[in-house]
Amino acid sequence: MQPDQPPDPPVLGLRQVSKQNGRDVAVQSISLELHRGEVFALLGPNGSGKSTTLNMVLGLIRPTSGTIEIHGQLLSKRPRAALRDVGGLVEGPSFYPYLSGRKNLELLAQLRGVDHGTVDEALATVGLTARAESTFDSYSLGMKQRLGIASTLMHKPRLIVLDEPTNGLDPEGTMEIRTLIPRLARGGQTVLLSSHLLHEVEQVSDRVAIMRRGSLIAEGPMAELLRRDERTRVSVEPSARARAMEILKRAKLVTSVEADSDGTLLVKGRPDRAALNRALAEQGIYASELAKVTPTLESLFLLVTQGE
Repeated sequence: MQPDQPPDPPVLGLRQVSKQNGRDVAVQSISLELHRGEVFALLGPNGSGKSTTLNMVLGLIRPTSGTIEIHGQLLSKRPRAALRDVGGLVEGPSFYPYLSGRKNLELLAQLRGVDHGTVDEALATVGLTARAESTFDSYSLGMKQRLGIASTLMHKPRLIVLDEPTNGLDPEGTMEIRTLIPRLARGGQTVLLSSHLLHEVEQVSDRVAIMRRGSLIAEGPMAELLRRDERTRVSVEPSARARAMEILKRAKLVTSVEADSDGTLLVKGRPDRAALNRALAEQGIYASELAKVTPTLESLFLLVTQGE
């Protein structure tokens, strides 16, 4: 029997990272680790500190305190070595409109000192080989965004940072990016993603962190976080709702009971539905529905950022 292999070191590690602008604290002591081949979503309302965090990871601004390590390299000590493993797209891509997609990438490769042979590989990765000779101005919005992502891939980064990669895209372009992101992760690259389109984030992300007022307020695997907001919908006769709420609260089978906007009861706490039904029936109340309510990332996001 072979001994257990040690786990791979984190691709990205943030340890007690803070950013202060005068008296304003943009980011407050956040710690995160990202690993090879995962899609990690960093979310938060406007002003939560997520963009500041991404800019610190990309070396565009310096943290006030704490450390950022990229594949074993401290960003503060060896920025060039650390950022060699990073590719980032934080705004819409800008290319020469009259040049082909391939020619635009070849110019970037020359400026960066990257082998031109990586251009074809990057185009293939984002699915643009067939349109490589078309001019940039003939591309759809989704194709332009994919070419932008291709430009970050030519030096084979281990970490790819995408800030609002589907911003302004039509449904077709959004679907193209949604398909591309997991493909990058399956190829062994790590994707750090920020987006306000929570439905899209939920479909592509392995783990998620939510920020509020500069602090992390939730972090973990997507499925695990969504289970925290798991609820059961209980439908009873309108005349019995108030009494049903009291019975369920007294039974101590649930964390909380509240009336939904449609008049049904929402029970939180991942309860045993059979036990709920029995507690009501013993008091002469018969539920017409006991159904699990599937939580979404959007419902979780609204729950933990209430007040923003």
